[in-house]
Amino acid sequence: MNVLLISGSTREGSLNKCLLDAVAEEAHNLNHQTTSLPHQLASFPLYHADLEKDATLQNQLSLLRQKIDSADVIMISSPEYNGFHTPHLHNVFTWASRPAEGKPNSVLEGKVLGLLAAAPGPFGGVRMLPRLSSFAADHGCWVHPRYLAVGDMEAKINENGHLTCSETRQKLRNLISRTCNMAEPAQIAEPA
Repeated sequence: MNVLLISGSTREGSLNKCLLDAVAEEAHNLNHQTTSLPHQLASFPLYHADLEKDATLQNQLSLLRQKIDSADVIMISSPEYNGFHTPHLHNVFTWASRPAEGKPNSVLEGKVLGLLAAAPGPFGGVRMLPRLSSFAADHGCWVHPRYLAVGDMEAKINENGHLTCSETRQKLRNLISRTCNMAEPAQIAEPA
């Protein structure tokens, strides 16, 4: 499976980027390919319909759509801001939800998502994840019903941002496996 990793944080040293680095490692261990959505590709101005005509933004949007379209699964890790996902992530969804010219649906339609959050506090962003799930489903995504909220994340990484907690790594492997299984086409026997 081709797994696209999207961070809801653009901050250097982000705990959610550290978590996605661990997702990439564990996905590779499970024989999946990963691609991270580059910050530059996800950095759009606040959405406004008049901006859709801008040629530079159209090129950037086309590249964003290509990354999303080529993914079998999308894993998103976002910090919680006042109980919600980040404005940055909201804006990425808003831009990506716009159907390309000549296409009836958004590139997000039918995509399978796994959701994660990491935070320095004990709850790990748990209040935000159901809201993000609902938001993504409103955009036509199929969201795995289990989320992973990693609290006290700073104690679970080393000085290089590498996840050292074996329990969290096992939970990542479980979420990756289950989310990728959700994206596999059903193998239904044809009636005789």
